[in-house]
Amino acid sequence: MSRLNLPPTKSTQLRLKHDLGVAEEGFKLLDQKREILVLELMRMLDKVRRLQESLDNCKKDAYETLKQATARNGFHLMEKLADGIKYEHRVELHTRIVAGVRLPVVEQEKTEYRMQYSVLDSDSLVDKTSRLYLKLLGVIGEMAEVQSSVWLLARELKKTQRRVNALEQIFIPDFSDTLNYITETLESKELEAFSIMKLLKKNLETANKRQRGAM
Repeated sequence: MSRLNLPPTKSTQLRLKHDLGVAEEGFKLLDQKREILVLELMRMLDKVRRLQESLDNCKKDAYETLKQATARNGFHLMEKLADGIKYEHRVELHTRIVAGVRLPVVEQEKTEYRMQYSVLDSDSLVDKTSRLYLKLLGVIGEMAEVQSSVWLLARELKKTQRRVNALEQIFIPDFSDTLNYITETLESKELEAFSIMKLLKKNLETANKRQRGAM
């Protein structure tokens, strides 16, 4: 703790009491915010783990099927079929607010598979490859939303933790120590003034008695 260099006056005492109250209230609010951020971050991290597993599986299935389709139909035919496939993948970006943090919400319009090539030029592996890559595209969108949210939450949690630490370890102890010092100093001055007044009163009474006795 480090006592602030402030004059031990009544006005300083009142101002410090107010500032200490504000700091303590701010600490409570920030501590609540920190708890909310931690809970949301843990929930998101769990979702990331599940999505990562799903993403890995989708990538593996899609790539393996593509290799099989290419081996059966040949690279040039697969390239020709791919050039003719066109899908509109509609994505809308929104936000939601958690503990004052704006988090992204990615809304994807589900892209339904439809055949865009001749049945004579393809086979079931080509169809399966198209379906799997459409599924993969959807999972990638979900992962982008969650990973961005995790990064934003982690950044805000770090800032909040720094503020909580500053209030808990520096500002509040310093304010409390300084307020206690000023309060003790003022009480000591009041006690000293009271003692002086009491002594003056006693001396005045003694002087009055002597004066009456002289008369």
